[in-house]
This record gives sequence, structure tokens and C-alpha cells, in this order.
Amino acid sequence: MISFCCPSRGRPELAKRLIDTATETQKGDTEFLFYLNDDDEKLEQYKDLLDEKHYTIGPNQSTCYSWNLMAEEASHDIVMLMGDDVQVQTQDWDQLIADEFLRYQDRILMVVPSDGRTKGNKKHSDETTLWPDKPLPAAHFAVHKNWINTLGYLAPAFFWHWHVDTYTQKVARKLNRCLYLPTVTFKAKKIIDDNAGKQIRKNLNINYRDNFVWEKVKDRHLQADVLALKEKINQPL
Repeated sequence: MISFCCPSRGRPELAKRLIDTATETQKGDTEFLFYLNDDDEKLEQYKDLLDEKHYTIGPNQSTCYSWNLMAEEASHDIVMLMGDDVQVQTQDWDQLIADEFLRYQDRILMVVPSDGRTKGNKKHSDETTLWPDKPLPAAHFAVHKNWINTLGYLAPAFFWHWHVDTYTQKVARKLNRCLYLPTVTFKAKKIIDDNAGKQIRKNLNINYRDNFVWEKVKDRHLQADVLALKEKINQPL
């Protein structure tokens, strides 16, 4: 039903936890696609914990490269951009997400589950809604392969790590196709001694680079993506 695309480094126990919480609550058959680094000192632990069909091993590349490579390998029509720190907390979550795509014949839709921070927050509705305005504080999302094939990527390939969710949400909101789904919770919990995450957050070169790229692409390139998806929406079925 749904393919998870997820880079992971130095956190094999979290990758296993993601698989466990998703499979324990799924209705269908989730495909798990992890991108692992060949220089990861915990690579053998990943191999011990994960089925070989769940991972690809390659050089340490950008996070966006990893997401996009896994998206190309996905066999299901709905693809989720994921982080390995997520715990799936909703029964039949996959069916709930898939049902939303079925409401749109063209399948051009971005579905954003709750990450737990929006529930009970007066700024956010507790009801499923097409999100019209400010970005949602949720980094994980689902799109259909129609979206990926139209744009040529799951994660905007010009970014290294940051701004992917912000960019994609902004594109979806301009189409009125950014769906906030608070009935599904993908809880991301802070990890103690998270060395892999700290390396990304403290790498100012990546941060500055992606901030620079965001300023360059947020208008013209973003609008080109909006127009391409609008054309797909308007195509006769």
C-alpha cells in the first residue's frame, strides 16, 4: 500500500523500531526502504536487525539523494518521506492515508500526518483539512508517484537536507492540495546521544548552503513545480 523512504545512519535500533511500530499498526503491507552508508560504524548492526530487502548500502550522500534513490526503488504508488526517529501510533494508519488519495482522481496530493505537536494546539484544527496558510510543523509526508513522476523527484534535489518539507508544503498549498491528517500520528521523539542527528544539525556548511539555495529557488523554481502539477491536475483522465 505505502513505501517508506528513509535514510538512516548510526541508529539501527530506531530503524527497527520504525518498522515494528508501522507493521504492528498497518492494515496493508508497508514497504521499508532504508538508505545506509557504507562507512557507518554501525552498519553490521543494521544488517543484524533488518531484513536485507529493507535496505540499500551506498556512499555517504546528501539526505535528499538518499530519499530520491529510495523513491525510485519504491514499488507502491504512495511514497512517504520518512525519518528513522518516527514511531507510528495510529491503527490502520496506511488505510487512512490511502483513502485520502482516492478522493482525487489525479492523485496529486500531499498528506501530512500529525507529529504530535499539532494536536490540542489552538493554531491547528483537530480535523482533517486542506491546509491553506503557514507551514505545518511536521517533517514527514506522503505523495503519490504521479507527483514524483511529474516533478522528477520526491525531495527537491537541489537541497542537501533542510527545507524539503517547507518547499513541498508550499508547492502543495499553492495547489490547495496540502492535506493535514491529524487522525494519523507519526510521533518523532527526541533521541538522547543522537550523534548522527547532531552531525547534521551542527554542520553549518550544509545549513548555510540549503538556506542559500532556498532563497534562490523559493520563487521561480517553486512556481515551475506548481505549474507542472497544475498541468497534471488539468489533464483529462
